[in-house]
Amino acid sequence: MNGGLAHFASTLGSDLTTPVAIAVLACFVAICAVAAVVYLLINRPQVASRAAEAELEILWQAMDAHAMVNISDQDGRIVYVNETFLTLTGYPREELIGRRIRDFLLSAESNDADAVAGVVSRGATWVGETKFRRKDGSLFWTRTTIVALRDRNGGIVRTVSIRTDITESKMRQAEAHSRALLDALHDEVYMFSPVDLRLIYLNRHARAFQGWTDEECRTKSLFDTDDMFDEGEFRARVQPLLNGDTEVLTYESAHRGRPVEINLQLEGSYDGKAYFLAVVRDITQRKEVEAARTAFVATVSHELRSPLTSVMGALKLITAGAFGALPEKPSALLDVALRNVDRVVLMINDLLDLEKLDAGKMEIELEPTDLSALVQEAIAGNTAYAEELGVSITSEGLECPWIFNGNQQRMIQVMNNLLSNAAKFSRPGGEIKVSVRERDDSLQLLVQDSGVGIPKEAQGNVFERFAQAGSKDQGRRRGTGLGLSISKAIVEHHGGVIRFTSEVGVGTTFWIDLPKRDEFRGAA
Repeated sequence: MNGGLAHFASTLGSDLTTPVAIAVLACFVAICAVAAVVYLLINRPQVASRAAEAELEILWQAMDAHAMVNISDQDGRIVYVNETFLTLTGYPREELIGRRIRDFLLSAESNDADAVAGVVSRGATWVGETKFRRKDGSLFWTRTTIVALRDRNGGIVRTVSIRTDITESKMRQAEAHSRALLDALHDEVYMFSPVDLRLIYLNRHARAFQGWTDEECRTKSLFDTDDMFDEGEFRARVQPLLNGDTEVLTYESAHRGRPVEINLQLEGSYDGKAYFLAVVRDITQRKEVEAARTAFVATVSHELRSPLTSVMGALKLITAGAFGALPEKPSALLDVALRNVDRVVLMINDLLDLEKLDAGKMEIELEPTDLSALVQEAIAGNTAYAEELGVSITSEGLECPWIFNGNQQRMIQVMNNLLSNAAKFSRPGGEIKVSVRERDDSLQLLVQDSGVGIPKEAQGNVFERFAQAGSKDQGRRRGTGLGLSISKAIVEHHGGVIRFTSEVGVGTTFWIDLPKRDEFRGAA
């Protein structure tokens, strides 16, 4: 006997006249659906003639060219692989013999190796899909059949595995499913190579916008989608995706004269090759709405804030007795009017701050700042308001300077919001505790009250715009619902975080963690 068949037979440790060898060859023939040869093997155990050997050699050559074949011993170690196995995995034979497939070839996405072994050990034939990792790291899928060879006592002496590469079929199925979903989207979808930026796929809306057929798309690259495309700028932008620093990039850009929002991800196909998936959304209408809002806010700023400030100034002069003592009833009405004007001015200022934050126009310059002095100033500014509501403010941890990179004006704005909220939602006779303490890599500022607390169902919306920080409490002053949203944005501009805990009827604690400087603590 010669060629691959002889090598295969010798691997089994038997010549072709033994029942074991015949059973193995019968398994091979069944996989190939060569019924005539199966009949030959079963009914002619003696294959000494050259004609029979030639027929079996042809059968082996067909199997060797079509499928991956490997044989493993009772411990699962490889004792034989055919040439197709070597070609598809990229491994030389010497690196495979004696090793277990499950240890280095089988991908994590494949069937559980222990489950497969359990099926084979029971004498059953296992048929399923397996995912392999080539020597170069690339992936491919196979359709696999595994059969066990047993000795006379029923013990497993060999397992024979026959594998057919089905990667291309898997890719076609996955692509067909993905494209059906992507074609239904109203946004434009572009798939392209991260190496040369060649287009792989455009969904229906992207093809319609570009004016290309599906066949034309495959001849194009990202350069053809926009005359203003800048490769250097694009490569710099997507580097975090390639480095694995982030999973998704979302940014705004201009695409052929229209504003768009681009959502970009780095994905992988069934064969392990990476590609970019870009979802492009036309935001022309959104920009028009934002422009209208900006114009409205500007109108509010110029047309409302200035006259309201003048009205508030006049009311303060009158209520302060600058024009003489007022009767009791007019004085009470003027107090109500002054509070309402003050609330409207506060809301206008908050709206303007939000607009600046959204537009990235709020300048927050950071410099070494003493957190202790900042907190003391905020407490002094809010003590009168708290006392008016019958609430006291105490502090701790402010005996020495705590230095961080901050903007004093904006952080006092945050503190004013937290302290005024704590006073508003505390009961008469309540106490607000303000403290600063050192953490491992940050300074932590806490504002704790013993007030009405925030209901659990409302806690998820506390930092949203126009949300109120506490429970409804008749007789208490209501804010604009914008203060905590602005505070959160300011704290995040400082590289910090703001969080809270609250229990209805017990109170609320807000805390802010701010990055501290390397030399954050000054001399007392």
